[in-house]
Parts: sequence; structure tokens; C-alpha cells
Amino acid sequence: MQTTKLYKGKIEIDFDENRHIFYKNAKSITSVTAVTGIVDKSRPLIFWAVKLAKEFLINNWDVQKKITELEKLALLDEAARQHTIRKEAAATIGDLIHQWASDHILKEKPEIPDDEQVRNGVIAFLSWVKKSKIKFDSSERVVYSKKYNFAGILDATGEIDGKPVIIDFKSSKGIYNEMRYQLAAYWFADQEESGKKYDRGYIVQFGKESGEFNALEISRQEYQKDFRAFLGALLVKTREKELTKYGN
Repeated sequence: MQTTKLYKGKIEIDFDENRHIFYKNAKSITSVTAVTGIVDKSRPLIFWAVKLAKEFLINNWDVQKKITELEKLALLDEAARQHTIRKEAAATIGDLIHQWASDHILKEKPEIPDDEQVRNGVIAFLSWVKKSKIKFDSSERVVYSKKYNFAGILDATGEIDGKPVIIDFKSSKGIYNEMRYQLAAYWFADQEESGKKYDRGYIVQFGKESGEFNALEISRQEYQKDFRAFLGALLVKTREKELTKYGN
């Protein structure tokens, strides 16, 4: 359990890294990713899962070979699990890229990884650092909003062209709308505690296959719109939790 003191030591937030749960005064509080997780992404994920199952069966089912019903069921079960296997593998790769970036920011001089996809993510990160000329001042920091009672892990902050910026790193296939809401929540929480006004924010996506980066710059005006969207999702998440308690 990781404990972080915030608001000049007046508030303590505990973070269970294994379960990704935040606690305040021994009571769980809503995480930013739990809120943005309610955004419906099912349609593209369904197509992706079907595609993976189809590819698995094409590569592993010899239609000319006679197999038992039990073997057929085993193949179908394995095909149905492909999206879960890929998702878990991608999460592990993403965690390793994030950890390497954090170690680099903290000047711990990590070695370039052997795994190709992790290495590509690292190359993309270093390319963005070089191009943006960012000067980091924090990494992997817990942030908490007293006003709205949510917490999260902020990837990084720093300065570009002498102006303060806030950054969220991604190792996904692309940059999606809910990532904007996530960054906006971190932005608000950090600003609420520190009073620091960020000039702009960045969502930086690292290509695990290409080794290239994609950076989305977000202005203060856009951040304000994104945070209002986050608050809407927070209301839905809170109400869903209440309804679960009622047995609905």
C-alpha cells in the first residue's frame, strides 16, 4: 500500500497498486480511470474480438482433419479467449513502457529493454522528449480532488518553452476521447491542490509496433470542456454505484 500526503499533509491517500484502488480514511474513493471506463467502447472492441477469434481459427483449425467434439469445443473456447489474452499482454507492455519512462524522468538511467514492443515504446517516448524539448519536474504522482472526491495517478508534468504543461502517456493503438477526460481530471485535481495553472496538456501515445509517437495538444479552453464531460461521467458512475447498492 502506497501512502501519499497531499494538501500540505492534511490529507492522506492510500493506493493499492495491485487492485488499483484508492482509499481515504480507510474508505475507497472513485478513481479517474473507473469514471472514464464508463464511456462506451464496445462497438470497436466487439469487432476486434471477433477478428482475433476468426484469425485464431483460421490458423489453428485444420478442416481436413477429423477431430472430436471435445477438441472442437476446446478450439472454440481458445478462440473466444484471444481478446482477453491480447488485452492482458498489452497491459503488461504498457506498464513496462510507463515504468521505463518514469525511471528516465527520475534520472534512474534505465537500460533499453530487450522486448521489441517495449523497446519501440521507449524509442517513441525518447523521440517525443527530444522533439518537445520538455523539462520534466514530476512523474507518477498521486492527485486527489477534495471538491469531487476522486483520485488518480498523473504521469508527468514539466515545462515546454518555459510554460508549465501536464502530460498523460498512452501505449494504446490510438488516442481516444475518454483519454481527454482522464487528463482533464488529473489537471483539475493537481490544480486544485497546488494552484498551478498549466498552459496546456498533452496526451502522448507511443507506438509499440512502429516506435513512433503521436502527441495531442490540449489548450486550457479545451481542458475546461473535457473536465465538464468528466464530471458528467462522474455523476453517472456515482449513480450506478448507488443503484448497485439498492440491488438494481
